[in-house]
Amino acid sequence: MGYRLLAMSIDGVLLKSNDRMSRETKEAIDFVRNKGVYSVLVTNRSFSAAKKVAKHLKMEHEMICHGGALLAGLSGASILEARMPAELVYDAAACMENYPCRIQLESQDYEWENKQPPTNNMLGKIQFSLGEGLFQPKTYTNQISSAVAEKQLTALRLFGEFEETKDAEDCRLELINEIPGIIIEQQQNHLTIKKEEATKEHALTWLMSELGIQREELIYIGSGTADAPALDLAEIGVAMGQSPEEVKQHADWITRSNDQNGLAYMVKEVFRKQMRVEI
Repeated sequence: MGYRLLAMSIDGVLLKSNDRMSRETKEAIDFVRNKGVYSVLVTNRSFSAAKKVAKHLKMEHEMICHGGALLAGLSGASILEARMPAELVYDAAACMENYPCRIQLESQDYEWENKQPPTNNMLGKIQFSLGEGLFQPKTYTNQISSAVAEKQLTALRLFGEFEETKDAEDCRLELINEIPGIIIEQQQNHLTIKKEEATKEHALTWLMSELGIQREELIYIGSGTADAPALDLAEIGVAMGQSPEEVKQHADWITRSNDQNGLAYMVKEVFRKQMRVEI
């Protein structure tokens, strides 16, 4: 049985530390495509940011983006969404507004951000989702919860940047206790809030079911902590060489780092003897 699906992250996998993609990586993706292997981006990036990478690689398949909250084709048509309804977004935003906090609401086609004035403890430039970049039109408002109530805004993700890490932790605990059906990721003074189904592994499992692909036919390659469950899901979970140790513990194979063309090395080792497969 050959491997029929290659799922890969963008940051730390396809891109080097300087955010550029090497010629070797592009050639590796072409090599896999010529083998008939279904290739899918699975990323924390927004749809518009992921689409730019997909077009650069001439990929035509679906993308799992917004950290697993959206599975969509290149046209932008939603295939699977884990969208937070307006009432859930309102409750979460209202809770976060009890703290000095910069809040950002993200959907596929729009972003909203509060006009929280910066202080000495706040970052001069908002940096959510590991610096992936946010590309949708942005609207500023005095209060996110009021905008959500007035316009019934839904969201794929809600971000919070707090002045103090303790405030972020206190808010996280409050959200967990008061709002069911969400997951919260914390990185120091940053929170990311999503619907509990909005995970990379959930969207990937759904896509595999639709394509008739078994777990034994999946290779997943990632580099960050959010990739760990998907690494566990795959027959071969591949961690990049620069990945944190906690991520490597979930991998079946540790390849070279992104700056050493780890994806291209892995592809050549795994797929060079595989015959063409059909999906």
